[in-house]
Amino acid sequence: MRIPPETIRSLVGLHAQRVSKTNNVGATSSVAATYKPTTASTDGVNLSDEASLLNTLKAGVKAMPDVDASRVQQVSEEISRGTFQVPTWQVAEGLVMELGGAR
Repeated sequence: MRIPPETIRSLVGLHAQRVSKTNNVGATSSVAATYKPTTASTDGVNLSDEASLLNTLKAGVKAMPDVDASRVQQVSEEISRGTFQVPTWQVAEGLVMELGGAR
């Protein structure tokens, strides 16, 4: 499944907002810097910014449908009318990506 770049940017933006709210007072994300012993027992987990971003992206991808039904319907109609066209640059880009030439 190909994830559109705008979806990734949106999810990264949501994550950045969440991190900025969490780190509003300039706290670092390292466990050593955020550990503050107390007399009461509190358990918790601190994730790195990267782990939080991955969790945000994972949740966003899970929320996306496996199939874009409206796009499938549109392509099916174009094929039946004989008007469906694939841009040659997309074919070339796909081949390059498949063969591992674009890094």
